[in-house]
Order: sequence, then structure tokens, then C-alpha cells
Amino acid sequence: MYLYITTRSETEKELIKAECYAITGANPDDNGIAIIDKPFNIDISKSAYIKTCLKIITHANDINDLYAQLDNLSLNSHRFRISVVKIPKKLEVDSQKVMHEVGARVEGNPDLSDPKTTFIVVITRDDVWFGEVLSESIKTWDEHIHKAQQYSSALPTRLARAMINLVASPNDKIIDPCCGSGTILIEAISMGIKAFGCDNNLLMVQASINNLRHFGINTMVALADARNIKGKFDAVVTDLPYGKNCPIDDKTCFEILDNLPNLALKSAIVTGLDISDLFMKVGYKKITVIPVPKGSLVRYIHVAYIIPDI
Repeated sequence: MYLYITTRSETEKELIKAECYAITGANPDDNGIAIIDKPFNIDISKSAYIKTCLKIITHANDINDLYAQLDNLSLNSHRFRISVVKIPKKLEVDSQKVMHEVGARVEGNPDLSDPKTTFIVVITRDDVWFGEVLSESIKTWDEHIHKAQQYSSALPTRLARAMINLVASPNDKIIDPCCGSGTILIEAISMGIKAFGCDNNLLMVQASINNLRHFGINTMVALADARNIKGKFDAVVTDLPYGKNCPIDDKTCFEILDNLPNLALKSAIVTGLDISDLFMKVGYKKITVIPVPKGSLVRYIHVAYIIPDI
């Protein structure tokens, strides 16, 4: 069995839940934990909100029960480290003592600075898990905040990464038809996804190219109208500039959406308003709207699917 630990955020909880399900096939509980009973683990290194994947070694009712189980397991590991994750963080548990007690029950030499194996004790109010770390989010999205050309309206890099994970996997091919300064392109390509972009604003096209080059990334970015783009892709992922104080009107928004099913059968589109009714009008049959509030601003991610006629 495998345990996945997600970020916990009240404002982003719906997006966290959606990304976790898209990647692992399971929803996290209120503690931000998803447990999967499958014969294989899922690499979460490119996730935006899943922090860690553990192979569960044992589950206990409390910390003393864990110690008793470890006494009987005869664990052996060379160059290991023990970490403790408390959920919530304010749990009255002495992490240092837990690390010492658990470490004393593992045969082998600890290595805190450069461990070959990391074990984590996950402690909640009702359960304790002990497992081995198999993968962790590498958080390259955090590095991509520092672009060559910055725009206050640009999509946050972490949000862009989560959107991509909702509809695409490594080796897929996506298009961002309103690519702006290139945030989605940068995240997708850094995740092993082929990505192509276009925008009808020459300044934005150049900004995308400059930002891609800043991170050593090369891909096609074209000056084009999203209403007229042609091609076949695995998914469309874009920040559609529609909503309050946004530059495109209702007619243009509808015409852009109307072209998207010609490009891919699935889309992740973020806007400043819930426009699920427009998605229905252009032929999408399955639509999930994920609100992502930040202060007075709310972004709406529309995950939409075209269901082909059989």
C-alpha cells in the first residue's frame, strides 16, 4: 500500500483534491492523506500539491503501538534518516523523541545529511503510519516564478502545473492558445510534456519566447488567433483572459471556446468567471469547475471533456 501526503490549504482544497485524484486515482482525506492499495506506486515528483509518496511499512493506532510493531519487524537499512510529519502540525508530539525511538529500532547506520533511504513517521490524531519515501515533489514550479519578463496578471506557476496535471501526462502533447508570457508552456515542458503556444498579441509572443529562453527551453510559439488555430493535441491548457477587467468580450470568448474541441477532447481552462454554460454550448459533455480563491479574486478552472459519439 502507498500513502500520499498533499499540501493542506483551505482556499486551494478543491484544486488539491482534483490534482491528487487525477494523478493517483484517490481523493485525500481531511488530513491531506490519500492511501492507495495498488501493486505499484505513482511518481509524484512533478506534482504541484502532492508532497510525498510513501510505501507503507506498517500502520499503528498510536506511537507506542508503532514502537511495539517496529520491535518485531527487524528493519535493516544502511544510511537512513527518520523524519516525522505531524498532521496537524500543532499535535503535542515530541518529534525529536519519535525520531530517536524509531531510529533506535532500525539496524544500520543513520545518515542525516545524505541518506540513501528516508523513512517517515506520519502522525495524525487517530493514526500513525511508518513508511519509506519513494518520491517527493521536486518543486521546479517554484524556480519558474523568476521569469525574465514578469506580468502581474500572469498565472501562478504552481496553479499552472496543477492545471496541466488535471488533463495531461508526460509525453502528451498540449497547446496553450492564449499563452501570454509562457507560464503554462514552461511548466508543461519541464514536466516532460510537449507544449506549443500561440497568442494574438505580438508582445506576448515575444515575452513567451524570452521567458522560455531564460529557462533554457525551446518550443514553438506563434502569433495566431485562438479562434482559428488548427491541429490535434492531447489536451488544451490555457488561461483565457475572460472575466472582470479582462480584454476579451463575450463573442470572442465563445468563438475561442468553440474552436477548442477541434484541437483536443479534453481541456483545462482557467477564467475569471464560471462559464460552464458556454462549455456546454460548444459541445463539452463533462465539465468540472474548480474555484480557486485568492483574496477578493476567484479563478475558475474548467476541466472539460468532449465525449465522442460511438
